[in-house]
Parts: sequence; structure tokens; C-alpha cells
Amino acid sequence: MRFGISVPNAGEATQLVDLAVTAERSGWDGFFLWNHLQLDAVSRPPMHDPWVLLGAIAARTSRVRLGTMITPIPRRRPWKLAKEITTLDHLSAGRVIVGVGLGVPADAEYGLR
Repeated sequence: MRFGISVPNAGEATQLVDLAVTAERSGWDGFFLWNHLQLDAVSRPPMHDPWVLLGAIAARTSRVRLGTMITPIPRRRPWKLAKEITTLDHLSAGRVIVGVGLGVPADAEYGLR
């Protein structure tokens, strides 16, 4: 992979899937979603589960690598996340790239207002 695009997991879900399809057609090598619960505590744009979106993207693409920038493990059950990633990897014919970590500071993710 040489060039990837990183996109927030916010907005209209169908538009995010269409954006991934367009990215693949335009020659991008990777399409990565953020994994946030919220981006802005005031406006609260619609946020989507990135792993579900990536499943839809896998069904509509064939070449582009897929994944999240960072999936905060403390917010997920690790065994369920592993199953979700494995399923996506099978759906996408091995195109998944996994990034894991703690996420952003507590006041933005863990202390939702």
C-alpha cells in the first residue's frame, strides 16, 4: 500500500460507502475510517460503527485495503472485535489492516457528555 485516505466515521453512512467506492476507482490503495463515539459534543453529527461500514465497503469494492485508523480496545470486548475483524477479512478477501490503541483523551471519548 502506498496511498490511503482517512475519513471520520460521521455523516451519512451511504455517502461514506460511496466515498470508499470512489476512492478505489480513483486509484487510492487504502480506505480507513476513524473509530469515534462523537466528534463534536455540541453539534453531535451522526456517528457510525466503522466495522459495520467497512463490511458494506468490502461488498462494494475489490482492491482497496480497509481498516480503522485506531480502534480503542478498552471500549470493545476483544473477543468480539477479533470475530468482527476476522469476518471482515473473509468478506474482503484479506484486505483488512487493523490499527488498535487506547483512543483519544478521556474527555473526548470515555467521558461522553
